[in-house]
Amino acid sequence: MRWIKENIMIISKKQEAQELLQSILAQSTVEDEEVLLHLLTGVRDKQSGVHSRYINAALHMVGEFYCDHSIVRMPNTPVIHNTIKVPHGGILATIADAAMGGLATRSLEDGKNVVTTNLNINYIATTTNKELIAKGYFVNKGRRMIVMECIIEDETGKKLATATASFFIIEPRK
Repeated sequence: MRWIKENIMIISKKQEAQELLQSILAQSTVEDEEVLLHLLTGVRDKQSGVHSRYINAALHMVGEFYCDHSIVRMPNTPVIHNTIKVPHGGILATIADAAMGGLATRSLEDGKNVVTTNLNINYIATTTNKELIAKGYFVNKGRRMIVMECIIEDETGKKLATATASFFIIEPRK
């Protein structure tokens, strides 16, 4: 009985998604279609293993992590824009957190992880250029806490924001 109930829910969710997609496309603008394509491509990339988390997939956020720094990139699309059509400040905080937290996590022994305990960001400029780039660096690495810093720029090198964050080191769950 449970199997039937679960399959009915799956079918109804798929049907609901298909109907919603058809409704959106019937009334869509070019920008709507660009956003929808961006988001659907992200879901497909998640399904195919390009991204391990939906947030990275939805934002098309990719990172390079080295022993002493990280570089995280994200395209500047309408998906991340605020009302004045520039990247939302929360998105800049998100890419900074990804650059710093991703580097902090990768610096630990297997099984350990970090959680953000504090993040401060100073906004400097906006951009309409094509890409956001966050570069994360260590400030201090202790036994229980890691302090990081980050610079967020666009692809021309225009500085958009600076950030600092503290990360608490957590043990593996048992």
